[in-house]
Amino acid sequence: MNSQYSRIELLLSQGRHELAERETRQLLGQDPDDALAHSLLSICIANDANRQDEATREAQMAVAIEPDSAFSHYVLSQVLANANQLTEAYRSIQEAISLDPYDADYFAHASMIRLQQRNWEDSLKHAEQGLSINPECNDCNNLRTIALERLGRTGDAVVSAEENLKNAPDNSYAHSAHGYALLNDGKHREAQVAFREALRLDPNNPMARSGMMDAISSKNVLFRMMNRYERWMSRLAIKYQFALIVGAWLLIQVLARVESQQPWIGPLIPVIIMAYICFAVLTWTSDSIFNTLLRFHSFGRHLLIPKQIWRSNLIASFLISGLSGILYCGAMGLWGMIPGVFFYWTLLCVPVTMAFGMPTINQSLLIATIGLGVALLPVYGVINYTLMGGTPAFFVQTFNLFTWGIILMQVLGGSLVAKSARG
Repeated sequence: MNSQYSRIELLLSQGRHELAERETRQLLGQDPDDALAHSLLSICIANDANRQDEATREAQMAVAIEPDSAFSHYVLSQVLANANQLTEAYRSIQEAISLDPYDADYFAHASMIRLQQRNWEDSLKHAEQGLSINPECNDCNNLRTIALERLGRTGDAVVSAEENLKNAPDNSYAHSAHGYALLNDGKHREAQVAFREALRLDPNNPMARSGMMDAISSKNVLFRMMNRYERWMSRLAIKYQFALIVGAWLLIQVLARVESQQPWIGPLIPVIIMAYICFAVLTWTSDSIFNTLLRFHSFGRHLLIPKQIWRSNLIASFLISGLSGILYCGAMGLWGMIPGVFFYWTLLCVPVTMAFGMPTINQSLLIATIGLGVALLPVYGVINYTLMGGTPAFFVQTFNLFTWGIILMQVLGGSLVAKSARG
């Protein structure tokens, strides 16, 4: 029987999940109450993104059969983390650690969950606890480097990354962690070399792929500033990120009220609003816009996954529509409509980016549905004005509602992301 377990583990390490599943089901046919077999089956199934519910049931069954098995709780935590149920996943890995506090892999997984929850201090603590058990644990070393980089301890992160590479020169994630440490240190060219090596070792490494895209985008001053801003924001707790964006919106409302008492502020209000809108749009869409440009990069276009390609196709179509609308308005002498056309098609990039970036499918559908409704507001305003004899003031009102609808969608999207991070 032990040889069958070993064979299943070997098949899993080779990525042969279908054969491993077949072997595991044979074990369960002999003993339906084999907790280890249920855990191994859960690992096999979890490889398929469309079978996450089934994988969760198998992992939960293993825990129910053998609640004192640290490995069963560890597997359940992995499955829950894949399903973005981070609070439950962290609770399960804590249970595994309490049952077996001497397995560095358990601490590495706890560190990874905290990293996903943007709790950098806890992530660093768990990684260092794992290293105290096994100083050669590659996952703990890499996670420690990333946590240091997220905490802004750039020098320590670079030193840690270089030490990792000495111990594991053929580890793709060690090169990825090194790349992020260099990127945060402002060395985007050196970071590209690190990410390129990581991708050579493992072409499917998502961390290296994402890092390489950030490194390439850092060549451009605007995107480099946005990347720095995003890294700075990532070091704040989600509630503070949320408060910062909402606070800027509230500031605009206060200035609008003060305008009646201080007329000199009046001309500044539209400028501030436009600046805030551009800032809010870039906060959500900078990656999408750059991914669209990346389609024309000789190396970068190979980094995009199908989901990013679909998103960039939609973003490109909106930008092309916006440019076509501007050229048409210019040709027809409708100069006053150019800013509205530009902002309409640019702001539409926000719900598209948000819909593709939500943690769950239901949240993506919610954002897409609301986004479609908001996008139709100015369309109704145009129809009302041109075909139904409506007033220009009504069209302006629908466009204003559209603008604030986009901003409120960002607030909603931020709250959904924060809720998912909390579990």
